[in-house]
Amino acid sequence: MTTPTLGALLQSFFTDHLPVQKGLRLGSIRSYRDTIRLFLRFVAEQRHCPMARLSLDDLTFEQVLAFLKHLEQERGNAVRTRNQRRAALNTFFAYLALRVPEMLAACQQVAAIPVKRTSLPDTHYLEREEVT
Repeated sequence: MTTPTLGALLQSFFTDHLPVQKGLRLGSIRSYRDTIRLFLRFVAEQRHCPMARLSLDDLTFEQVLAFLKHLEQERGNAVRTRNQRRAALNTFFAYLALRVPEMLAACQQVAAIPVKRTSLPDTHYLEREEVT
């Protein structure tokens, strides 16, 4: 049995897994698409190759960690945005684990990346005089 290509897996992830298996709506699928596109662009830049030449071997736990760090430090994304991107990548890597069992170890490592804590917004209460 041959291992599917990254392109074939991406296509089935977006055309079958997300809309059919998970029942996600178009807006959610676009959010996943944007995250995967940013991640693949980041990996391609790190590997000094075009995105079209990336393979499953290029998608590593270390690349995911570096990407999440890049989002916060270089792109200036908020922790909540970083966490949303982490969740999308976690879903994609869980899908890869089902389709390409050889990637299970890397997928388990990605799944173990914790959600980064954010500070709660300050709650402002009205004084009794302000209510009346």
